[in-house]
Amino acid sequence: MPLNAVLAAAGQHRGKRRVGPAGLTPREIEVLTLIARGASTRQVAHTLGITAKTAETHIERIYAKTRASTRSAATLFAMQHGLLDSLSPLDL
Repeated sequence: MPLNAVLAAAGQHRGKRRVGPAGLTPREIEVLTLIARGASTRQVAHTLGITAKTAETHIERIYAKTRASTRSAATLFAMQHGLLDSLSPLDL
């Protein structure tokens, strides 16, 4: 039985996950913001409390969804879609 059916039977509804431009999840937007501001994969992992492998997976998915092949292209995507308040470097 699908999860939504189980939750509905229990009287609970699963909220829809918020999706950003190109289908980016909130976590992917968080990662994109960090790499756009110059964070390395290790810095992303440390900042978000995840493993470097998980950060790498997020970055790969960001590249696929935004059709970017470099951090620069991903940063341009973020700028074009209003995902960055500023491009000031991180204080890591």
